[in-house]
Amino acid sequence: APSSPGVDSVPLQRTGSQHGTQNATATFQRASYAAGPASNYADPYRQLQYCPSVESPYSKSGPAIPPEGTLARSPSIDSIQKDPREFGWRDPELPEVIQMLQHQFPSVQSNAAAYLQHLCFGDNKIKAEIRRQGGIQLLVDLLDHRMTEVHRSACGALRNLVYGKANDDNKIALKNCGGIPALVRLLRKTTDLEIRELVTGVLWNLSSCDALKMPIIQDALAVLTNAVIIPHSGWENSPLQDDHKIQLHSSQVLRNATGCLRNVSSAGEEARRRMRECDGLTDALLYVIQSALGSSEIDSKTVENCVCILRNLSYRLAAETSQGQQMGTDELDGLLCGDANGKDAESSGCWGKKKKKKKSQDQWDGVGPLPDCAEPPKGIQMLWHPSIVKPYLTLLSECSNPDTLEGAAGALQNLAAGSWKWSVYIRAAVRKEKGLPILVELLRIDNDRVVCAVATALRNMALDVRNKELIGMF
Repeated sequence: APSSPGVDSVPLQRTGSQHGTQNATATFQRASYAAGPASNYADPYRQLQYCPSVESPYSKSGPAIPPEGTLARSPSIDSIQKDPREFGWRDPELPEVIQMLQHQFPSVQSNAAAYLQHLCFGDNKIKAEIRRQGGIQLLVDLLDHRMTEVHRSACGALRNLVYGKANDDNKIALKNCGGIPALVRLLRKTTDLEIRELVTGVLWNLSSCDALKMPIIQDALAVLTNAVIIPHSGWENSPLQDDHKIQLHSSQVLRNATGCLRNVSSAGEEARRRMRECDGLTDALLYVIQSALGSSEIDSKTVENCVCILRNLSYRLAAETSQGQQMGTDELDGLLCGDANGKDAESSGCWGKKKKKKKSQDQWDGVGPLPDCAEPPKGIQMLWHPSIVKPYLTLLSECSNPDTLEGAAGALQNLAAGSWKWSVYIRAAVRKEKGLPILVELLRIDNDRVVCAVATALRNMALDVRNKELIGMF
């Protein structure tokens, strides 16, 4: 799934953005998104690979967000120097402001950081100069300060400094200064909601840099999951309540954290493995999606992020999980050929006519209990269990956010690909849940990326002979 752009939450008063606000249902520009790694288009049942992370904040869906925060207040009198030649007050020079980050008074440090945030708003040259003069290191040092106000100002400045693809050098510098562990420490210990929004916003901005995706997974995945995503999702506090739904989808912290993980989920096989094995992550993401079904929040950015994470984690499940690697070739052949019914079962096998096999206990046609599933799925099992089909289909039938539609269709495309027994089950479950006409209807939508994902999902569904017949009818 295309990774989401970084976001900058604003600690104080905002200036007006030069960009207009977009609605989630608007027509979205796609041209600015780079193509992903080369795909094998000769294989009609390929799984969907990702697009690389890009940072173009207004070419994706969801409400437009002011890219950087600035201040409407002036620096305090402590951070202004008097010029004796003019007998007046002047604004401090950049080296003076950076030096004030080491002042003995926390109020001066806080105001200096806030003033840096103001100076570098929308100015990449100033951002680069702050880096060259050592300002990023000093701001990172302030993350371990004892005062909350200093944390707030330092995070605001760092958030602006690492915003934008043009500032990847600043992102690398922050990482080299130990900034990611420092942000994680602050996120773990602070209870201030505004600071938590700022910290997760900085991490989201950092996650758009390919070189930082694995460091973020190594240092921040567990804390983002346990300190933000699980508690804010409400997964541990089931059942769903209406007041929680409102709080859930208005949570900027959850939106930022899922945006960060959405970016890093495209970092490759090791990243996917770490995220799949992270306790509670898959459960909480699915819970967020299920809580949004049937409400206006189905089009929210948070839901979009969750769907796109799950889509990426669904890629190459059979090849990258122990459950998939335990599957034997003979068993797979039998499962695939068991998709056909009646006389065709012998003649229309995947590799020509075969001897009739004994019915496998793992075959499932969408009716009755699922083989070998005595207990409800949890954790990584939820990624491939047929029960995941229903929420994906509900999104496809009710959601108007094209990025969420693309993500849900891409997830089904990934799950239905290949000859793994769970892919066979997924194809049967889509038929059972009457999902084929939903997918066919989406071919009419005016969005090429959605149509592409849906069309390839349908091709994978057609590996099931009964699905192929039904698709032809629709």
